[in-house]
Amino acid sequence: MSSPVADILIFLLLAAGIGFGGIALMGLLIFPDLHSRMYTALRASLICVSAVVGAAGVYALARLVESGGDQYAAFLFHVIFFVGIMVVAIMIVNRQVLDKTKALAYCGSVPAKNPDQEKPES
Repeated sequence: MSSPVADILIFLLLAAGIGFGGIALMGLLIFPDLHSRMYTALRASLICVSAVVGAAGVYALARLVESGGDQYAAFLFHVIFFVGIMVVAIMIVNRQVLDKTKALAYCGSVPAKNPDQEKPES
């Protein structure tokens, strides 16, 4: 068991991860168009993954300070490496979704009428 401060921080980070995971799911189910669904899902899932990975990092750091085992140092290194991979992957996916859905955002819209155009005579 780690220190009470670390346990509380781990609990709060995991609770935030669950909360933002739920927000990501609700965003996918509630929002009407693809662009807003993907925007919400990417942002909320990034916060969710960050909170869960942060909880793992706090656990590894607390156990490393407490017991000093090599396995906790390796775990902390893997957590940091995973964060780097996730940052790059989220940036790539976010750019791809933005490029693919930019045209979809304007597909269903009706072009605005120009007030200078003459009305057809009947």
